[in-house]
Amino acid sequence: MLVRHQAPEQQMLREAGIRPTTPRMTILRAILDGGHRHLTPESFHQELADAGHGLSLATVYNTLNQFAESDLLRRVGCGDRHFFCTNTREHHHFYDARTGRIEDIPDPQPLIHNLPPPPDGMMIEAVEVIVRLRRMPHN
Repeated sequence: MLVRHQAPEQQMLREAGIRPTTPRMTILRAILDGGHRHLTPESFHQELADAGHGLSLATVYNTLNQFAESDLLRRVGCGDRHFFCTNTREHHHFYDARTGRIEDIPDPQPLIHNLPPPPDGMMIEAVEVIVRLRRMPHN
């Protein structure tokens, strides 16, 4: 009997309900190999290109969005910028608008109390805190 082994990326994609194409597996492998970080489609596309992967920016952008919709990534909005966070557990972020740097707030995470009830027919899916930072003026 022939036993077929799936790559871990292939299995993760299937479990997320995503068809494991070669570009998707390449992108997922690069995400997993990179550890916890915050990606923009443009910077990640350049990283993939530098590694010799000839994927279009549209493919990278669409795949990151698809991964976020399937909870393989978290989409984090900071003003008009969007990042894709590879850390999918519940957590919050620091953001420096001047430098564009975003980073995870280390544990313990801020506690959020007294949320208003959602409108009729709605439920709260998530609460994300983004703490905006700026350098203190020199004294």
